[in-house]
Amino acid sequence: MADITLSLATRTTLLQLQRTRALIDATVQRLATGVRVSSITNALAFFNARSLTDRAGDLLGIKDNISAATSTVGAAVAAIDSIISLVNQMRSLAVSVKGSAASGPVATTVTGNVVADTTVRVRSALAGAELGDSFDITHNGTTTTISIRWSTDFDDVVAAINAISGLTATVSNGNPLVITAADGQDIVIANNVNDLATDLGLATSTNGSVGGTGTLRAAAETQFDSLRIQIDNLVNDTTFLGVNLLKALPDSLTVKFNEDGTASLTVSGIASDSTALGISAVDSADSFATDAGIDTIVAQLDAALTTLRTTQSTLGGNNTLINTRFAFTENLINTLEDGAAKLINADLNEEAANLLALQTRHDRALGALSLSFNNGSAISALLQLA
Repeated sequence: MADITLSLATRTTLLQLQRTRALIDATVQRLATGVRVSSITNALAFFNARSLTDRAGDLLGIKDNISAATSTVGAAVAAIDSIISLVNQMRSLAVSVKGSAASGPVATTVTGNVVADTTVRVRSALAGAELGDSFDITHNGTTTTISIRWSTDFDDVVAAINAISGLTATVSNGNPLVITAADGQDIVIANNVNDLATDLGLATSTNGSVGGTGTLRAAAETQFDSLRIQIDNLVNDTTFLGVNLLKALPDSLTVKFNEDGTASLTVSGIASDSTALGISAVDSADSFATDAGIDTIVAQLDAALTTLRTTQSTLGGNNTLINTRFAFTENLINTLEDGAAKLINADLNEEAANLLALQTRHDRALGALSLSFNNGSAISALLQLA
């Protein structure tokens, strides 16, 4: 086979075609991948971009955790708002019935055995009684011991009971010993030394009440306790992803703000149920029976509101900080991804223009080469096919 001899101009044109073809291939690759450098063409830029992208990926997980923390603390803050609303309703309810009609207390009574002669010594009249026997009587939280001495008669026992604040005792020949608490509080009686209370026929009585509340007050008590239960229900429902910052034994939440955990925030839960707030049930205790009782409840509610506003401020401050870090992390991720893109990403508009220019250069060089051969030789055709 005879060697093909090419002129210098033809060789130069062929080299230009080869280089242009390589540039076209590289440009097409950049358009297809969107990346203008690789670990081979620019190792420094490539690995710097990889480092930025890796950190952005790590921060995406941190961002998700911060987002969950924002929702958890936000749920607690929203719950506090609702609890404050309930407490305000309870306060308005209590104040609204103050001064309304109340039927007054029902006296508590204790009735003992019939006494034939009140002047007879107790130890003589009671078969089981002995010198020094005693019993305890408790009323309004105060306990008093009643004892019998050598000369103690039934009138002496009555006198000792009448000396107790809030209690009245009566006895007469042929009638039982009767103890009365006009305020309706319970009278608790227990043997102390031997069985003197039992021998006298005296036993604990809860048959009184501190006051008939009246229809309006009774209805308010029932509604008040219903609202109190709603506070506890609301607190129990404030669980988000297994964390409850307001329940009786509250959880705490630790939020990490960076990859190595050197920046973090621990949000301590604050018990905010009715017991923690010091709000008492009122229905069974007839707390609305008197205006003084209502004043006591209102004072509890005022203290609870103060506590709730402090809790709201504390959790709200934490929530603001967490939201700030969430926004910062989101912006930092965008900055890292943008920085990586600037290092390695191709400008598709620029690359498309370059491709058009290279294709034009390639076509013109190919046309010039064709003129170097007679009628478009096989070499020219081969180059066109390439």
